[in-house]
Amino acid sequence: MLHRIKNKIEYLNKLYNIHQDCDRFCKGHSVKLYNWSRPFLQDMWLIDFIEKRGLLADKKKKRICLHSVFGPVWMTRFDNADGRIFVERENLHKPQFKDWLHRYLDDDRFGLSLGFDYISHPKYMRFPFWIMWNVFSPTADYDEIKQRIDQMDSVDNHSYDDRKFCAYLCSHDDIGRRELFNQFSGIGHVDCDGKLFHNNDELKEIYNDDKLAYLRNYRFNLTPENNNQKDYVTEKLFEAISSGCIPIYHGSDNLPEPEILNHDAIIFIEVGGKNDAALSMVKELDADRDKYLEFANQKRFQAGAADIIWEYYMQLENRIKEIVANI
Repeated sequence: MLHRIKNKIEYLNKLYNIHQDCDRFCKGHSVKLYNWSRPFLQDMWLIDFIEKRGLLADKKKKRICLHSVFGPVWMTRFDNADGRIFVERENLHKPQFKDWLHRYLDDDRFGLSLGFDYISHPKYMRFPFWIMWNVFSPTADYDEIKQRIDQMDSVDNHSYDDRKFCAYLCSHDDIGRRELFNQFSGIGHVDCDGKLFHNNDELKEIYNDDKLAYLRNYRFNLTPENNNQKDYVTEKLFEAISSGCIPIYHGSDNLPEPEILNHDAIIFIEVGGKNDAALSMVKELDADRDKYLEFANQKRFQAGAADIIWEYYMQLENRIKEIVANI
């Protein structure tokens, strides 16, 4: 009994500390983070999208809360918000997140729910998390999105001679991750700057945790999703593309964002699989500069990708304007 009480106190203390961190992070802003994980700089994306695009207009004294899945549902009763948006930052089909599959879609306190799945509901919008992390600016217009895609697709974004073999960044072990590490370590040295298989400190010591700058030193980025779920695509794949790496990827049933990405420019693997074809290709490309550059210089984005991403921006802007108009 005492053990259960102690665990409960530790859990509530952890929630309180994270809540305090988020309060400090959002100080001076009308948009707040709630039931969030500990905030990173990139968590300013939606805050900046709302505030810097002028979506609060003459209602700057109103409080908008962005809710996520890293706290109990009952905490939503204490957010003191005028408007609420649910932001799906994890794969809600995983057992530990299944209690959030409601996404507040039938909760009148929430005006909008953002997620990965394709769902038909008046309060839901597919707005995948990768748009909000590292690659595309929250204040971008259509031309800037197009320029960003052109830059990622450019020959200048890819090189061979000044890059090491492969980076692999992850925090937690599970079935298949160690096997992936062992498989690709048979080709060359795989640098692991995350908690898992940690063997390198450059990400923190040289690049101050700037992942995009760090990845520009590698030909390949071994970047499987934390779990495989149809339509679930996070920032990992787009960070590899942004940094000019060839992505070695598993996720979204290996059909990630087919209207946006050129799958011929991605090497697909299966976590837990033998991956003989992928291993053979990576070995061949890494050993031959010309073949590597021929593969790396393929367009990573489909024609029309900028239009689709811009449509995401416009839909989100219009939906938030609706929320603001009603508070």
